[in-house]
Amino acid sequence: MSNLGIFINNDIVFEFDKDITLESVQHAFLDRMDADMNKGIKIRGELIREPDGNQRAIFVAMNLIKALQQDNEAAQYASCAYLVNRHPDLLEVHASDQGSVVNIEFVRLN
Repeated sequence: MSNLGIFINNDIVFEFDKDITLESVQHAFLDRMDADMNKGIKIRGELIREPDGNQRAIFVAMNLIKALQQDNEAAQYASCAYLVNRHPDLLEVHASDQGSVVNIEFVRLN
């Protein structure tokens, strides 16, 4: 079993089992997330009209941090499922909360 570790300010706050098998309806939901992001996303107030894979991952990770802060389990699961499905090399998400600014960094397999 391998997990995706979620860290905020260097403390692990959540782990997601990367080996969970998604059902077809869950894959369809991830596809809808991509379709929504195709319309553009905002990261730190900046509109990105055609986000690349890394920008999408940052956007989803920021939503994951928000979901963790709000105890929104459905959004936590969806965000983690998106990250591990679209970025299978991802091992850890590190968020540093600097008040009004959250920075996201990823640890990936080499």
